[in-house]
Amino acid sequence: MKKRCLSSCSVSGVFDKKTSLLYFFSVIDIVKAEFIKSAAVPADYPSGGLPEFAFFGRSNAGKSSLINMITGRKSLVKTGSTPGMTRLVNFFRINDAFVLTDLPGYGFARRSAAETAAFDKMLADYASFRPQLRAVFFLMDSRRPPAQVEKDSVEYFSARGIDVVLVATKSDKLNNSMRASAKNSLSGFFGLLTGKIIFSSALKKTGRAELLAEIESRL
Repeated sequence: MKKRCLSSCSVSGVFDKKTSLLYFFSVIDIVKAEFIKSAAVPADYPSGGLPEFAFFGRSNAGKSSLINMITGRKSLVKTGSTPGMTRLVNFFRINDAFVLTDLPGYGFARRSAAETAAFDKMLADYASFRPQLRAVFFLMDSRRPPAQVEKDSVEYFSARGIDVVLVATKSDKLNNSMRASAKNSLSGFFGLLTGKIIFSSALKKTGRAELLAEIESRL
């Protein structure tokens, strides 16, 4: 896999003047979305070399709802009121052209030490043995200040040559002042320009064009 860097490549691809037009004129039309399978180990991953895009973040960051919003499907990914329900790597084929992957979230307090070790190995295996992985969309609740675990997670993927796209979820909960504060907090914490962070809301369906443009730019 070609080595990429977080600051200059991972989150800057569609934000320059030329490619930002993708948001308005070249958003992917998703006509087919289907669940492929769940897996815990690389031997059970689906075969084929379609470009793959993973979604990762805290258990309550809204991964499932965001994938449903992106694909325009209400229940492609199961959602629930209890965080941490995703315990396997879930694969979804989109338009027979690329794959979206729902990774288990972190920060779920009810995991035992053994479960936590298995979770860490599952993520390490996925990052290490999935060469078709084009980017990880790293989700953070826009209302919550980022912590060291967020920075460590971003650096973990970036160090392995994997593009990371930062996504601030649940932005419908923020007023303009809170949104500006969250932008400054996140950009300062990760050392990025504020324009390199996608603010999204599954409820209001905001950020969808930007997210799809990030995917399309890597196909």
